[in-house]
Amino acid sequence: TTTTTTTTTTSQEEYVVRVTKKATKCNIKSRRGDVLEVRYEGRYGPVSNDNDGRVVYDSSDLRGTGQPYQFVLGSGDMIPGVDQGMYDMCPGESRYLEIPPLLGYGSRGNKLFSIPGNQKLYWSVELVRLNSVEEGDERTRDEIEERVSW
Repeated sequence: TTTTTTTTTTSQEEYVVRVTKKATKCNIKSRRGDVLEVRYEGRYGPVSNDNDGRVVYDSSDLRGTGQPYQFVLGSGDMIPGVDQGMYDMCPGESRYLEIPPLLGYGSRGNKLFSIPGNQKLYWSVELVRLNSVEEGDERTRDEIEERVSW
């Protein structure tokens, strides 16, 4: 698989979006207002020798439902760095995100997840479904959004 990396700098911190798996076919890409179903894992902390050493603080697997997490893109349900990293994705695509504190939990951190302030976050995300469309679905956005006339 080919990897594509986009790096932007925000306030002296790099924000990295790397495509780690491309979709086999892509007739529809995510945009604001779409319902996304994702598998994800969020980590923070420095790398050490044991595994990758970063603490897993949230993941779709930890939610205990056995289902991908569902949210509306651009609704503010996710932290800004994750939200921004999910635009223009195709069902079946995976990305790795390096999120600076400014686009994560900032200087205050997050008490719920025990994340200290000013932590860079590392997320792996896979777009499972986009508006109920899975990888390999050949319908276009117009076909999906077409309304049935009664």
